[in-house]
Formats: sequence, structure tokens, C-alpha cells
Amino acid sequence: MARYLLRLGYHGGTFRGFAPNDGVPTVGGSLRSALETVLRHEVPIVCAGRTDAGVHALDQAVHFDTDVPVDTGALQRSVNGLCKPHIVVSEVSRVADDFDARFSCVGRTYRYRVLNRRLPDPFRGDVTWRIADPLDVVAMNEAGACLLGTHDFSSFCRRQFAESEVEKSRVRDLRSVEWSAMPGDEVHLVIAASSFCQQMVRSITGLCVDVGLGRVPVDRVPAILAARDRTAVPRVAPPHGLFLERVDYL
Repeated sequence: MARYLLRLGYHGGTFRGFAPNDGVPTVGGSLRSALETVLRHEVPIVCAGRTDAGVHALDQAVHFDTDVPVDTGALQRSVNGLCKPHIVVSEVSRVADDFDARFSCVGRTYRYRVLNRRLPDPFRGDVTWRIADPLDVVAMNEAGACLLGTHDFSSFCRRQFAESEVEKSRVRDLRSVEWSAMPGDEVHLVIAASSFCQQMVRSITGLCVDVGLGRVPVDRVPAILAARDRTAVPRVAPPHGLFLERVDYL
């Protein structure tokens, strides 16, 4: 039995998230189906982080095990042929048996793209969040700086447990939050942490955009973080502007 790592990108607009889910199109479901067609056996997969419906990836990582001899180049070509056009595998490599795409990951970086202009763009509407009014990028960076470090991010994370279950920790170490005005009419957030909880990046994005629009004062951000209350964040940014940009391993 050997373990292999796939690095891949995908356009999330046509999928209902990453996690395989019978009856609906998902990135993981499509990828697993392709692997099973090529290898001719069941192929459970593990990813670095499950993206939500509509979220894209530039560099996702997935591992799988097989006892079938693998020509990595041929496997890459076959999987890409079966998954096109919305999923592209950029790398297939043999890894150590104890490598884990999720638990061996030491950092994840996301990028959020905001289209800051009055008129829509028909070519970028599915990969950016359009904000018509001008944004104060300086204030947005000040808001982001209030969130750096290790905190309980319950105010920014979707609750995922039933009343009968134990609540999962929402403590995360946020390593960097940087907003930049890009050439042209886009404003990008690049945000990194060891891991994120569900909707955390989109909630931080939504809050920072409201700060940039002057709807939320910067000095209110620490109180929103300290509240540990999901309703304290005014809005969550839509998924289609979010990209998993990079996953890092030692």
C-alpha cells in the first residue's frame, strides 16, 4: 500500500463544496470518482481543508492510498481528463506513509477578491464580490490587525454542532491579515493561519468591508471578537470571492 499526494485547483462555482455528498456535485466526489475509475478500487480521500459551496482553490492538497502500481504522470493526465474543466490536478507525488494532507498541514492561506467599482464585470462576477462604494483600505487593515494572534473566534465561525454534541473549540492562531488595493479596481485580502473554522475567513472579510465602508468603527472590532457571539458580525461575505491560495507543509 502506497500513499500519494495530489495538488489541485478548482473553480468552486459548479460544486456544492468539497466533501463528497451523494446526489450533489462536489469537488471531492468528482475527484474520488475519477480516481476510482482509473485505479479500479474504492479510494477514500483526505484533503487539507474542506471548502464550502462556491469557494475556489488555487492549491488544495489531497492524499489517498492504493496498492495499485501508479505512474504519476499518467494518473495526472487521466484524472484531469475525467475532471475537466473545473478541476485541474497540478501534481501527483508519492509521499511517506505517515503523511496526512489535513493533519500534516502547518498553515493555510486564503485570498478574498473584492471588485470595488460601481458597475458589474461580466467576466469577474463569479470570482469577486462587488462593492460599489469606495473602500478605506487603511481602516480595513486596522480592523484586521485587531484580530491577529490566538483568540476564540466564535463570533466569526459558523456553529456546527447539535445540542446533544460537545461544542468544538473555536480558538485559532491568526498569523496575518493584509488588505491591498490591486492595480485596477480590485481590493484583495490575504489571510493566513494554522487552520480556520467554517466561514471564519468570510466573516472577517464581511466585517472588514463594513469597516472600510464606514458602517462599523474600527474601535468596535475588539469588542466583536471578545463577544464570542455569532450575531455580533454584521454580515458574512459571499463564497464566490474566496480562494484557498496555499497549503503549507514542513
